[in-house]
Amino acid sequence: MPDKPSISAPGSFPYSELSRSEERDILTKARIAQYILSRDAWFHTANELIAAMKMLEPHIESYWKSANARFLGQNSKPEPEHSLINVHMMLAGFAIENLCKGYLAGRLSPKEREAVKAGTLPKSLRTHDILKLIEATEMTLSETEKYLVEQIYQATIWRGRYPSPTSHEDIRPFVQVGSGIRRIRTVLRRLREHVGAKDSYRNPSVSE
Repeated sequence: MPDKPSISAPGSFPYSELSRSEERDILTKARIAQYILSRDAWFHTANELIAAMKMLEPHIESYWKSANARFLGQNSKPEPEHSLINVHMMLAGFAIENLCKGYLAGRLSPKEREAVKAGTLPKSLRTHDILKLIEATEMTLSETEKYLVEQIYQATIWRGRYPSPTSHEDIRPFVQVGSGIRRIRTVLRRLREHVGAKDSYRNPSVSE
């Protein structure tokens, strides 16, 4: 019986003419696509961000309690140096983005899914504009909630990350009255229910 023809293969695929770097690129794209197309992977990341938010909330509440007491003349001690409010909002924005993109990833067309496997993200998953992402999930927001989401978006762009935006066009009206924790929780709760995210994703599935 003749021997099976042998092809010199520098990589791990049997009888492959691909280089190791090409094989590595294929495997990397496949792994990345696996996570991008997994609703649970996006929702698991959102839950982790929300858990980080909760760790900041006692400090934020303490900051506002101290600031209000000082304003009313009931406390001469200065409030903590850092409020962490913008950082909290930034995490909320990232959580909203992951919840929306998990929902949208589960509704990609076969053509879009194939594009993801080839290394190209669909337009719906490329944006970071959380207001547009929420609208794409078809969840309705009140005008008050839209204003809050816009504030959260500003925190993701620069307020929670940098001392200043790179352009004056990124500066929007921003009135901070209180911590906003309860209002942010309400939006996140509504969004989680709308997209069908669970409270826990231990060992998240990355299957299609």
